[in-house]
Amino acid sequence: MPGRSATLDLVIIGGGPGGYIAAIKAAQLGIKTALVEKNKVGGTCLHQGCIPTKVLLHSADIYRKLLKAHEYGITFDKLGINYPQFHRRKESVVKRLFQGTQFLLKKNNVEVFEGEGLFTSANSVLIKKNGTDIGNIATKNVILATGSVPLIPPTIPCDGKYVLTSDDILVQEEIPKSIIIAGGGAVGIEFAYLFNILGSKVTIVELLDDVLPAEDKETRATLRKILAKRGVDILTNTSLEKVEVDNGVRVETKSKIDTSHPPATAENPVPFSEKGKEYLQADCLLLALGRTPALTNIGIEKFSLSLKGKYLQTNEVMETSQKGLYAIGDITGPPLLAHKASHEGLLAVSHIAGKETTPINYQNIPRVTYCSPQVASAGLTQEEAESKGHKIKVGKFPLIANSKTIIDGEYEDGFVKIIADEKYGEILGVHAIGPNVGELMWGVSLTTILEGTASELSSNIYPHPTLSEAILEAAHAVVDKPIHL
Repeated sequence: MPGRSATLDLVIIGGGPGGYIAAIKAAQLGIKTALVEKNKVGGTCLHQGCIPTKVLLHSADIYRKLLKAHEYGITFDKLGINYPQFHRRKESVVKRLFQGTQFLLKKNNVEVFEGEGLFTSANSVLIKKNGTDIGNIATKNVILATGSVPLIPPTIPCDGKYVLTSDDILVQEEIPKSIIIAGGGAVGIEFAYLFNILGSKVTIVELLDDVLPAEDKETRATLRKILAKRGVDILTNTSLEKVEVDNGVRVETKSKIDTSHPPATAENPVPFSEKGKEYLQADCLLLALGRTPALTNIGIEKFSLSLKGKYLQTNEVMETSQKGLYAIGDITGPPLLAHKASHEGLLAVSHIAGKETTPINYQNIPRVTYCSPQVASAGLTQEEAESKGHKIKVGKFPLIANSKTIIDGEYEDGFVKIIADEKYGEILGVHAIGPNVGELMWGVSLTTILEGTASELSSNIYPHPTLSEAILEAAHAVVDKPIHL
């Protein structure tokens, strides 16, 4: 623990994947840096989000595959679920990564303050722990990386037992017989997949006209079909009206439709006319309604900072309207992704160090939903490309014709879809649904950064047999025709 007072070049408030990575890089560049974290370094992503969720999903996916083990010539007497052991493994993985993060910070000589950071002036941060002042740091620069918290509507009684946030459900060690999930975004879909595979009766309630509304229409329609086939009830264009808790939950929903308006979007919800009410009952309700930036109790009201809605606004090097004050991650707005926060942190540090920087192309940030099959994408959807006036060519290749997915028995209704500029073949977007398709997206992102074309993708050599060959075939489908179709 550092001394009571210090003078540093940079203070980073928030030790999540944006903050701690920025702190390590700053220290590597010779910037005297302190990291302030009120809970544990690693943040929500490591302790209540990305990592623990994916550990549970991985265990569920192994179980799903074992359910058809006889197809692969594997037999055993009895298959069961030890859900508490899912959690023990989750805790083991989180602990290991947490210790690794602590080691890296120490190795790179980052001073870590355990407490809350509070601005007392533009160049001074007070550290408080359990209400007590424990340190004061004078600094030239500050990076805010305080992240976000689950959004809980004030009208919904969230008790952590029957009505749960994503934080709460990660510590529940009983599989509910039935669960209602409010919200069909990535978080809602991942938990819907998890509990459906584990035998729960799952109902998704989504206000918009489809699940995963940010994804390509064809991709999300395919996922919805697969989930419905597995027994997941999906109620779209439906609002959550009232929630009652009594040894379970009773939820009043209202289905809505208005054909005189275009479909609703997250940014532009449209008025609906009432179609009808329905009452649902379940063991519990998961609120997966999004997240809200954690900007309270850090003293930023002292500054005249620019906001867009509830999010802090920054320039292309992540600096706010207050000179020397930077903001990264969820507090700057969508997409609320760990890798976006990390990249923003590296960009801010690079600028502070006086290095040349390249602005982030937010359209190019890959996103993955870790259900099975995975949904992954980068760039524009077909609808977005067309609405922006692009003349496009679309190449699509079904995974049922990919040798690796046939070997693995994991093709289902999956596909890879490439959207390219019609004239030059420049890649505008890639969308995929299938096993581990998230692993393809780094290459897609790199291709778009380099302004790569479908022709260049089709001329590249891909190892055989691999899932990556679906990219090759989809590229051929843009240029002329796929080979294996």
